[in-house]
Amino acid sequence: MNDITIRFLEFYNYLKSENIIHSPKAFANEINVSTSLITEICKKRTNAGITPIQNTIARFEELSPEWLIIGKGEMLKKPLSSDNINFKDLAESRKEIIDLLKEKLQNTENELSELKKEYKIPENNLYVAEPSEELNKK
Repeated sequence: MNDITIRFLEFYNYLKSENIIHSPKAFANEINVSTSLITEICKKRTNAGITPIQNTIARFEELSPEWLIIGKGEMLKKPLSSDNINFKDLAESRKEIIDLLKEKLQNTENELSELKKEYKIPENNLYVAEPSEELNKK
């Protein structure tokens, strides 16, 4: 069994331990290969070929291709560091968006109120308009 297959199986076992997949069949379905191929790889009767390797890399973005293929680095890609995020700026930006949305909602409510006054509709009374006589004739 080659080194790539050993790492492939290590990743497969990681997925099982994290309850991301539950069986060889589920893994095979995820990476679009036959269940028998995964079973043979798991039983160490065959090496992981290019198709399961490519499909695994494509399907599981958290897997480091460099680790799987050449054994360099960690199995999982490092998540983006939250050290670079300025949470204060992020919170202020979100508050600005919320305030703008509240202002827009208030303007829309005021416009609706004006339209109700213009068409003499009581504030708390909504109704469905009847079609005009012209529409009934057609």
